[in-house]
Amino acid sequence: MKQDPQPAAASELRAEGDACAARGELDGALQHYETARALDPTDALVQQRLAATLAALNRFPEAVVRYHEAIALDPRDTDSHHGLGWTLEQMHRLEQAVDAYREATRVNPQADGSYNNMGNCLQALGRFDEAHEAYRRAIEAAPQVPLYYRNFVQSRRLAADDPVFLAMERLVGDAASFTPADQAELHFAYGQALSDVGRNDASFDHFLKGNALHRAGVRYNEAETLGLFAHLPELMTSGLLAAKRGLGDVWQTPVFIVGMPRSGSTLIEQILASHPQVFGAGERTEFGEALVGCIRRDPGDPLRIDIEALENVGAAPLRTLGADYLRRMRNALPELQSPTPNDERNPAANYTHFTDKYPFNFINLGLIHLAMPNARFIHSRRAPLPTCLSIFSRIFHDVPFSYDLGELGRYYRAYDALMAHWQRMLPEGVMIEVKYEELVADFEANVRRLLAHCGLDWDERCLSFYQTARQVNTASSAQVRRPLYKTSLQRWQPRHALLQPLFDGLGPVLAPAHRQGAGEVGTSVTEHRS
Repeated sequence: MKQDPQPAAASELRAEGDACAARGELDGALQHYETARALDPTDALVQQRLAATLAALNRFPEAVVRYHEAIALDPRDTDSHHGLGWTLEQMHRLEQAVDAYREATRVNPQADGSYNNMGNCLQALGRFDEAHEAYRRAIEAAPQVPLYYRNFVQSRRLAADDPVFLAMERLVGDAASFTPADQAELHFAYGQALSDVGRNDASFDHFLKGNALHRAGVRYNEAETLGLFAHLPELMTSGLLAAKRGLGDVWQTPVFIVGMPRSGSTLIEQILASHPQVFGAGERTEFGEALVGCIRRDPGDPLRIDIEALENVGAAPLRTLGADYLRRMRNALPELQSPTPNDERNPAANYTHFTDKYPFNFINLGLIHLAMPNARFIHSRRAPLPTCLSIFSRIFHDVPFSYDLGELGRYYRAYDALMAHWQRMLPEGVMIEVKYEELVADFEANVRRLLAHCGLDWDERCLSFYQTARQVNTASSAQVRRPLYKTSLQRWQPRHALLQPLFDGLGPVLAPAHRQGAGEVGTSVTEHRS
């Protein structure tokens, strides 16, 4: 017998769930919301809260179901449409996310967050004109939110007479009224806009201010990080790699693209993903997640792997590590799931390789090789000065070393030394280095080299990488949608006096001529946008 709704009891439980959620007790909130839903399945707000909690717990498919139920009960609830869009975005179902965000803005034309998130999805899909318009609508709905300006200026070049440029000028004049985090967003946005109109010195001044503000709110232990980099060559010796070689999972599918951010890795992945046998998986963190618990850590320093544990490890843990990485990737990406035999509708039937371009996998190359000895590595390298300046002109929320020129230079130097170690230690044929400048200068020859390294036959579509329709979620999403031009390497750079901390940090990695003001090809602070 069907139970009658009990709205009063459900409302009380919803309030208790809200209190739990406010304290960060998501499991408790979920329990209250589920009980409330059982008491009154017609309460749209309970359904919306339940869906939001499931999404916060990364239970995305369940959240989608509940959001649809909430929308069926109250089609005009902006939060449900927005929450559905956000959940679909986390599932990389961007076309559907755009539809959900669009519906949120139809219900509420002032839904600034929905316009902004819609712009992010459209940008990743390569629909730049639509993204630009979505960001503009977000600014019109909420002109005091600096994040929207930063997204707007990163989507397209700005003219000096654009109303958004003039609005930013007014906000910068009132910057002291914003929180430090919002001030940082504003300085990054205005710095980009000034660069667009050729006011380069003023542009870099704002990047300096934005980075200083952001650095003040970031926790970064430089000694610990650089200590880890120095520790790895002591741990991953040629003797250890030789002794453990061949013990891991023999799976041959993954191609790891590693290097510093802003070094050309997105371009390399776009080239490979243009091949019909390659799925471009983007930046994935599954290897680090699989690593936790597989290899014992040093109790005195949780960042360090216990040397004795690694020396004594046998085949089983290494195979488990490789297999767990594969399992996690397949669970996260339907494109990698085993197809039904002879099912031509499933694109996984055609994929023999996938790329994982999480740049910081360079730290774990030794372990990745032991866990998956047949995996291939591509080191994406770009000259140090343009790499660092490009990083410095962006907000990277998960790159804490990027907001101080000295720290950025020292990190680059440590990365450079570690990559030199891997180049010496890894067997021949496992890793190649692709320099961005050489890729631009002799494109076809380097594309052929990339495909050969991955064991792939030649395919002309890789030369027209910019025509490949796929999701790109990095800061380079616009760059990989158009052909390469050699003139794009010749860019303005800041006054050398301003860069002295970076020069000192880079040390011997930077050629002496570049310290003396001779300049360096490709030293742009900002990247070309249409």
